[in-house]
Parts: sequence; C-alpha cells; structure tokens
Amino acid sequence: MTSPTYPLNVDQPYPRNQWWVAAYSAEVERDLLARDILGERVLLYRTEGGEAVALSGICPHRAFPLEKGRLVGDHVQCGYHGFTYGADGGCVLVPSQSGVPQKSSLRCYPVVERGDLVWIWTGRADLADPALLPDLGAVGLGRPDWACEQHPVCEVAARYTLLIENLLDLSHVTFIHATTIPGGEKVAQIPVAVIETDHSLTVQRKGENLPLNPLLKMQFPEQDGPVHQHFDAEYLGPAMIRTGGAVHDAASGQLLGINNFLHMITPAGPTSLRYFVITTRSFGLENPALGQINLGMGTRIQPEDSAAIEAIEQVFQSGVTLPMEISARVDNGALKVRRRLEAQIRSEQSA
Repeated sequence: MTSPTYPLNVDQPYPRNQWWVAAYSAEVERDLLARDILGERVLLYRTEGGEAVALSGICPHRAFPLEKGRLVGDHVQCGYHGFTYGADGGCVLVPSQSGVPQKSSLRCYPVVERGDLVWIWTGRADLADPALLPDLGAVGLGRPDWACEQHPVCEVAARYTLLIENLLDLSHVTFIHATTIPGGEKVAQIPVAVIETDHSLTVQRKGENLPLNPLLKMQFPEQDGPVHQHFDAEYLGPAMIRTGGAVHDAASGQLLGINNFLHMITPAGPTSLRYFVITTRSFGLENPALGQINLGMGTRIQPEDSAAIEAIEQVFQSGVTLPMEISARVDNGALKVRRRLEAQIRSEQSA
C-alpha cells in the first residue's frame, strides 16, 4: 500500500497550522454537527448569540460521539453519561459527582467566519491569525458587486493532494469533462505559464480568439465576436484553489467579466476529504439563470473529478507496484506546489 503521505516526501500528510473550511456558514446552526477534519472529530454549533463554536467531538469520558448528545443553552451535554461542556471546551458538570475530573476539557478550535464559510484553525491556537486567510474579496467572496453560488458539499474517498493536482492541471478538462464544460476540448492545447508570488502560484492558461460558444453568449449577450478566455488554476494554499478567470473581447481587449470556481479542500483524514465549491462572477447579477447554470454544471463536474481521483486512490491502496512517476511540462506548477506543501509541513515539524 502506498504511504498516506504520497506524493509528498514528508512524515505527516498535511499542515496543521492552517485555516481549513469546516462548513458553509448556513450549515452551522443550533444543532450539533460533526465533521472529521485532519483525522480529528470536530463538533460544530452556534451559541444562542450566533457565534460559531468548534470543539473536539468525542467525549473524553468513554469516547461517546458528542453529536449524539444535545445542547443545553450554550453547553454540550454528552448523551451517554451527561458530562457537560461549555462553549470554551471546559467541563462544567459531571452529574454523578460534585466536581469535574482533571484534564476533562475538550479542545476548543479557533474559528472565524469569512465569505459565508466557517474556517477552523487546526494547529497551535496562538498562531491562529485571520490575516493568514486567502484574500477572499479578490476572488469575489463577501462582495455585493459579485454574485456567488454555493454548491453541495461533496465527500471524496481520496487524499487531498490528488484533488489539488487535479485542479492545477486543467488539461484534464479536455478528457474528464469533454461533454460537461463548453469549450473544454481546447484546454489541453493552450500554452501554460506558471506565475509565483509569496502567497500563491498560478498555472495560467489564456485561450486566444476562442469562438463564442452558447454558454459565453448567454453570459455576455452583447458579445458577438471571439473572446480571450482564461482557464487559470491559482493555488492560494492547501485549503483553496481558484479556477476559471477573466473573459475579454478579442478585438478590443475589453474585460467582459470574471467567472471563478473556488474549490475549498479539507482533508477528513489521510485518504479522504470534504470538497466545497463556490462559483463567483463579476457580471450578470441581475440574471439568476446564470447561477443555476453554474450549479447545474457543478452537479456534473464534481462527480467526474471525484471519480477520477478516487480511482487513483484505489490504485494507491491496492498494494500493486506503481510505475516510476513521470511528469510533463504542464505539471511544473503542480510539482512546485508539492515542494511548497512539503516546506510548510517541515517548517511546523522543526518549530
């Protein structure tokens, strides 16, 4: 069986000093919601004041799953023996005795809400700085001048690095999504440039003089001629990748609009993940049909990507001998991201 850290050459599969998406904001209510995040059971709920809370989700008394308990005000009561915990994780009540045991607190994870997402910090609490989140406004989240659609959450039986590499090499669009993404048949042939900054890496594809397909005509009804269209993949950290990009009129160079697919990737464990997708666009806010088209495309695209990387994960776990990995020039961006991830993980281990 392939190491759960493969293709990374490190001892642990993911960085922990990192913000990850735990849930859409609308998912976290006055009910107990359990999510596995980086191999840890996390319990999510809202206080009566509306604040999102994230606690370790297994009762330390006898390992009962706390999502099967109940809320008592802002406290979580275990459904097995009634141990009760405050929103800060502290044990406040053991019904069978007058005090509480030592070391009986639950872990309380730092949480912030940005872009209608609940972000959880899984590392050292003293390092949890919201400034380390991606620039969500730059990709269209939390802005009244952009439209956005939240797609259903998808659970994928594969390691998170497989989804990262799937998204960074959009040449797969020509094959995996041949019938689901209009114009996708041209993506594999578009030249690639890799653009790096301290906080991001973009695998840039700019399709030149592409004919106006029916989807583009619906998005930009005033457009008649060919367009320049970006099929970019921007790595904003292991938790978020942006694909899509700007569309320009080919004749004048005028910007017609920007259409982003935002992919939030949260490892559930070493070989499983939870996949959130939000589409954002800077045009057509008055046309809700465009949002329905994006959501409809997502219902077809996500299962295709999931099936592809789950098939690879099954190969990894089968125990068969793998061939020596080869890479094409188009893989340069993904290989650079591997090195970034390895450096991030190693820096935590050496700290």
